[in-house]
Amino acid sequence: DFHCSLVDDSLLESNESSERISKFFFLPSLLGPGEPSEVWTYKTSKSWKTTICHSILFPESVPAGLMERVTATVLSTIYTVTQGDGGGTMSGSISLDSQRHRTFKIQECEIQDLQVKEILCWRSAFFLKIVKTFPGSEGEVQDSVVEIFAHLVDGDGSEGEVQDSVVEIFAHLVDGESNLCVASDSMCVGTRILIISASGQVGDGGRKIWSGGYSLVKSAVLRAVHEYGGLEFVEQGICPECLAKKPISQASTWGSNIIQSAAQNGEQDLRCLNGHKVDIRLICGSCNGKEVIKKSHDVVLETVADVCENTTPIADLSLGVVLVGLWDSKRNKILRIGSGFVVDRKKGLIVTACHTLMNIRDDENSPFGEDYFGLPYGKALIGVIPRSGDSGIQGEKAMFRYFAQIIAKDTNIESKGVCHIDACVLRITTKLEHDVGGNCESIGTTREILLLHNQEGMKKEKLYQLKVANDKCELDEQVRVLGFNQGGEGLLSEFEKTDVDRYLDFAKGYVCKKYRNENHYDHHHEHHPTGKNVFKPREEIVVICPTIGGHSGGPCVNRQGEVIGILSRVDPADPQRCYLVPSCEWKKLVRKAKMAS
Repeated sequence: DFHCSLVDDSLLESNESSERISKFFFLPSLLGPGEPSEVWTYKTSKSWKTTICHSILFPESVPAGLMERVTATVLSTIYTVTQGDGGGTMSGSISLDSQRHRTFKIQECEIQDLQVKEILCWRSAFFLKIVKTFPGSEGEVQDSVVEIFAHLVDGDGSEGEVQDSVVEIFAHLVDGESNLCVASDSMCVGTRILIISASGQVGDGGRKIWSGGYSLVKSAVLRAVHEYGGLEFVEQGICPECLAKKPISQASTWGSNIIQSAAQNGEQDLRCLNGHKVDIRLICGSCNGKEVIKKSHDVVLETVADVCENTTPIADLSLGVVLVGLWDSKRNKILRIGSGFVVDRKKGLIVTACHTLMNIRDDENSPFGEDYFGLPYGKALIGVIPRSGDSGIQGEKAMFRYFAQIIAKDTNIESKGVCHIDACVLRITTKLEHDVGGNCESIGTTREILLLHNQEGMKKEKLYQLKVANDKCELDEQVRVLGFNQGGEGLLSEFEKTDVDRYLDFAKGYVCKKYRNENHYDHHHEHHPTGKNVFKPREEIVVICPTIGGHSGGPCVNRQGEVIGILSRVDPADPQRCYLVPSCEWKKLVRKAKMAS
């Protein structure tokens, strides 16, 4: 009774009027046993990702054929949805691996903005890979890779090694003896548990995870379980922070009644028994409560508006913030724009985001990790806010005044082809004879004055240096990001801009998470085929703060005006969720630059 028929679109295209249609049938008897532990891991090495997990605990016995019914229901639901009003197509093939297991694979299924790329089925597990298309901030199409994994482990299941996977979303069911079982420390002996989980973008309360297929699969699994009349089971939500930071066997859980009550009461967060604070939208789904989302946004606004009287004024910090541009001397134009700050006024050292001045994200149009994107005539152009004599600031508008060179960056870029630190240190080399603003066309014809190795000359520049925080930041700490907003991604186009926005601005926010990848990628990813020419941060600070392109590399300061990190990027799923390179990561680069100077 458990089958899912899949239409072969190649036949439909060749003979649309024919009543004979090729079909694939899901036959559980063809599937082999085994635990596909190599397919899935609950851990993630990326700070913008998270793992959402829910479980159905069976205190007594599990009905025979449960997983077959669950798998058939999910596949049937996926097929029905993708073959719905949009009239999409699905192509498929059967792949049988006689050595380990038998799998049923669908190579591609497309229906408007939903694509099922792959389905793997075992007798006690199934795995889906889905791509969901979302509209971008400017209306462009963006793909979000979604993978879902479901698994039922028998008591004698093999102890496979958990390995990193390319999946973004996953769900599965296990028993207490399995390596893939979550919260097993709190389970009774002989108890079995069906686990549904997904890994994807954490921004906006995991909206892309839920709408990208997880909500659909979770509902189908629950529907299949409810079809068994009189079956006793308990629904639970698993803490995603526990999955990320603790052994999965020690993960904390919430009962479904607690989750539902918190959502109905408009709570923003849930706190687990291990003390982790979790956005409730990750657990109950962004689509399950608009009131939760609205209240969360209101609290954000209230938080950033509550500024302490002892906060250092922006006017006292603005002189230390600089405008950083990638200048092409041959084309006589600025190609990219970002921000930075003066970290050593005596030596003329500046900290900024290295992605403004080099390719660290596998851009095929330029060599990975090469200074100035490999431009033979490229260099860093620095703009500063002029002083009004020695008494204060003339305004909030920067003028281009210096050229600088990259003097320190992550050594892993050249040695391993991986960037762990989105930061670099610049050293001022020359000064323009006069400040330049406007469209910057006169920069190429302006005479330069040498400042490199000129201590007296650098001293006369009277650069303003920002203080770097010695202590690490705290969760919920109020912060401000300073920079030069370009209203885009920091990329300039003659069709979009004729001038650089040289006015300093800032955004208020608070620290919501501190992330550190303990694996450091040194042993596993070095020889992985996709481990080269990539950006893999080791440590980041996540802040809720409404920044815009051009702020990249700008300092994030605490109330005392001390720099805790620089802005690296914004979450594509949640523009208010920003990622900082913490000061502890680039302080070593500053020390290296000082020694070289």
